[in-house]
Amino acid sequence: MTPTSVPLTIALPTYNGARHLAETLRSILDQSVADPFDLLVSDDRSEDETLTIIRQLAGDRARILINPERLGLAGNWNRCASLATTPLLAIIHQDDRLLPGHLAAHLAAFAQHPRLGMTCGAFQVIDAAGSPISPSVIERPDLGPTDRFFPPGSFVAELAARNPVRCSTVMLRVEALNDVGGFDPAYRYAVDWDCWLRIARCWSVAWLATPSVAVRWHAESETHRFHRGSSDLDEVAQLLDQIHSHDAAVLPHPRNLRRSANRSLSAAYLNRSLDALHAGNAPLASSCLRRSLSLHRPILFRILRDPRLAFQMATLAIAPHWASRQFQRPDKPTDSAGF
Repeated sequence: MTPTSVPLTIALPTYNGARHLAETLRSILDQSVADPFDLLVSDDRSEDETLTIIRQLAGDRARILINPERLGLAGNWNRCASLATTPLLAIIHQDDRLLPGHLAAHLAAFAQHPRLGMTCGAFQVIDAAGSPISPSVIERPDLGPTDRFFPPGSFVAELAARNPVRCSTVMLRVEALNDVGGFDPAYRYAVDWDCWLRIARCWSVAWLATPSVAVRWHAESETHRFHRGSSDLDEVAQLLDQIHSHDAAVLPHPRNLRRSANRSLSAAYLNRSLDALHAGNAPLASSCLRRSLSLHRPILFRILRDPRLAFQMATLAIAPHWASRQFQRPDKPTDSAGF
């Protein structure tokens, strides 16, 4: 069956993803749906066994294309969209895992709402070994225990303080993605958040409350690369400024939403400051601490309630280089912003 005769493209943008790719691919191939789907692999010139694994497991079920040059995250996602020949598109991260029934549930939502722009939903979080990670360690946003439908413009409020949407949980109407100009390569970390926002302004959105994707959180992921600096948090700050400038008139209780956004972002900067301190990076630790305090002054009370944290942050403020040597240790990152 040719791609044009099926309703859905499952796009797998890959780059050096051999470690978890077999599990991801099996979870896609095992999905039970009424109609077949087009499985598209857009490889960003991998240098490991990624393509070998795909050919072994998927065989002729996969349409494999290798980019002529490295395109990066947004570029590869946009290439997936340009290569899709179906009305619907799902872009799955190479290290996530679809749970049984995921595709069927999202296709049913599109069948129920003919002008739906995108579906998204709840998710689990797993570690590198596939074991569940507690919500107390990694926050996962919750929009309630029931499925919800958002008319055009109304889902923007859900994106005004945090990003509750993970890419692998999303199914897009290609028309909606094209309508907003695709993924913006000016963003690196917040590229998905920005795209969901632009779609939500013009198109209806459905939230499915039953978790149907396991999102993998591990040190080799694309997200973790940003933890060596603050570029990811700086992008979030930039996007939040844009949201609360452009969309303030349509947001319910915009001041409360902005305070909530600043509170979460302040906590994320504080966690990054602590990570940087433990890594021996005094300049980054100091700048993130200052940013945290500037965004949400009451974060100081959280610091003071924890004597150990208070001592480390006070020492950082007074003698940053000595503090970075004193407190340096190879701990796991503390960052759990939930953006």
